[in-house]
Amino acid sequence: MQTSNVRPQSLRFHELTRTEIGQWAPETTVVLPVAAIEQHGPHLPVQVDSLLAESISIAAASQANRDIPIVVCPVVVYGASHHHLIYPGALSLSTETLLRVLKDLTDSLVSSGFRRIYLLNSHGGNEECVRLAARELALRHPVIAGAASYWTIAWETILREGAAASLGIVPGHAGGFETSLMMALHPELVQTDLLPLPLNRPIPSVHKDPAAGPLIQRHGSWAAIDGYSDNAGQASTEHGKLLLDLINRAVAEEFVRFHQLT
Repeated sequence: MQTSNVRPQSLRFHELTRTEIGQWAPETTVVLPVAAIEQHGPHLPVQVDSLLAESISIAAASQANRDIPIVVCPVVVYGASHHHLIYPGALSLSTETLLRVLKDLTDSLVSSGFRRIYLLNSHGGNEECVRLAARELALRHPVIAGAASYWTIAWETILREGAAASLGIVPGHAGGFETSLMMALHPELVQTDLLPLPLNRPIPSVHKDPAAGPLIQRHGSWAAIDGYSDNAGQASTEHGKLLLDLINRAVAEEFVRFHQLT
């Protein structure tokens, strides 16, 4: 496939004019980051997923832009977080509402002329919704639609490099993995004085993509673990920087692969 060397003037969808979007859309991959606002333990801000979605999507698109035309939409900051409503801080959509929001937004992108649309997820509770939204989008319109969580894309790379060997559960929730990422991106938002967190249960080391295999849910499980999956005391800026480098590179490669499917 031959890809033009000419690119949109900005990676950010919202910085382009209607004329620029109309001109570039048919040959450009557009990324719609989907995140959440919800509690992330006592030590992290509720916008963790949104900050990670913004950072990873822009960094990966910047790398992919060397090979393909690509733009990134503003982050859909609200997600399906009803399982976190037992704690203060969640701004949650029902799964039905989130699916409708994703339908309307992706239909809008099609109306603007885009034919390659990728939903990049940063919150586990959105997993099924983003995949279903992509599947139904490709049924409604003559487009190529993709969807995945950033950790799923980078999973094999992270394991191969041993980047998370000492971080407990990956990706987990508000544990060593996410806390390391936040230490690298926004250290001023991490309340390190609260670490290590109290933990009175064994910490499993997960070496299997959480998107694979059977789904098992237990009522009250988030209350039982106090809202965080593992102890963030083992998190570090160095781990975070390494993980971000691996994740950004893997997601960039996925964007290029997706774009070249036609």
